[in-house]
Amino acid sequence: MVHIIGKASFILLSFSIFCTAEGRFAPVVLVPGLAGSVLEARLNRTDTPAWYCSKKSDNWRLLWLSLQEAARPVCLLDELAVFYNATTGRYRNQTGVEIRPVDWGGLGGVEALDPSLPQITPVYESLTGGLKKAGYKERVDLFGAPYDFRLAADGLEQVGFFQNLTQLVEHAVKSNDGQPATIVAHSLGCLVSLSFLAGKSADWLKQHVSSLVAISAPWAGSVTALKGSISGDNFDISVIPHGLLRPVQSTAPSGPWLFPSPDQWGDKVLVQTGKRNYTAKDALQLLKDLELTQQAAVYPIVHNLTYPLPKVDFKIFCMYGMGKDTDEGYVYDVDAFDGSAPDAPKKILKGDGDGTVNARSLEACKRLGDNVTLKTFGNASHTGILADKRLLKEITTIATGSRKSGPWIDIGTLIQQA
Repeated sequence: MVHIIGKASFILLSFSIFCTAEGRFAPVVLVPGLAGSVLEARLNRTDTPAWYCSKKSDNWRLLWLSLQEAARPVCLLDELAVFYNATTGRYRNQTGVEIRPVDWGGLGGVEALDPSLPQITPVYESLTGGLKKAGYKERVDLFGAPYDFRLAADGLEQVGFFQNLTQLVEHAVKSNDGQPATIVAHSLGCLVSLSFLAGKSADWLKQHVSSLVAISAPWAGSVTALKGSISGDNFDISVIPHGLLRPVQSTAPSGPWLFPSPDQWGDKVLVQTGKRNYTAKDALQLLKDLELTQQAAVYPIVHNLTYPLPKVDFKIFCMYGMGKDTDEGYVYDVDAFDGSAPDAPKKILKGDGDGTVNARSLEACKRLGDNVTLKTFGNASHTGILADKRLLKEITTIATGSRKSGPWIDIGTLIQQA
């Protein structure tokens, strides 16, 4: 009987960790990664690249990722185009095209790219499903912050994303008994979140943010971002052919934001042609040789948004996979880049990482300061980690405040042993 009472007391104590006296959870805000936000468009166009592309739409309609639109890539790519004005420093959409993220504050813009096919276009669906089973509720203590992933931090500032995120976090905290929020970000979303938090005062951070959980973060960039601009990348989405998105990837400012950081990669050769090698220091010349004038114009601006990495005074938990073959360099079967889009690389050099982001970039988290905890998940891939049960356990524990920093304790194991 004593054992039963003791065990029950432990379980009740554990439950109290997850909830306040009023039964509220500490809020969680989810920031997705590159291509991980659902986007919708509204059209009022006079010209289109093909007769079958829509010119007008009375209502907002799914744009990314609409598999129906992907079947008409000429239309999709034209509607996703983004343009940079070097004189004003501002970005704009294709003429007659409005684009916005879906379901701000809710989960409809971050769970799956195509809500009708969540099994093949998942983003945070497994993670939100687990948090909901634990008791979290959408728009009560669980919030989504989708964004226009074509843009880097400067463009997101222009469209009001950081202002909206400030208001969302403040609302989440106020409506949950003043408990600071945990921001959970993936991939590019980690750089977005870092830019957001680095611009806040220490007082605001102390009141509103308990920690940043950074999943698969490309802190020092990623070699795969180079491939996106050179020959295209499908983001590991099986229904999208390689090279299809290259017209967008070779113009969007978020691409150069993710290029490998020279201070971390040094003189390592990342791209080879018959007549020239390119290191991270040669990224601007690479863009010029590819005649990607727009990305060449924005590269010096966007690449300095987070590089070199700042020292931060807020708590960061970095979680990432390892043990996956990850692109470390590309050999292209051309003498030199001449402005045309080359075919896929003739040879891809591999190294350690999560299959998308390289180990040296994932591990660069420790350069953010002393208030950082790193956690590695063996054999977890860049996007596959989002469905990893080990990750769900860690995030639930961090979000509910039962872990301030390491060591990494499995609360589920403690409950079983009590």
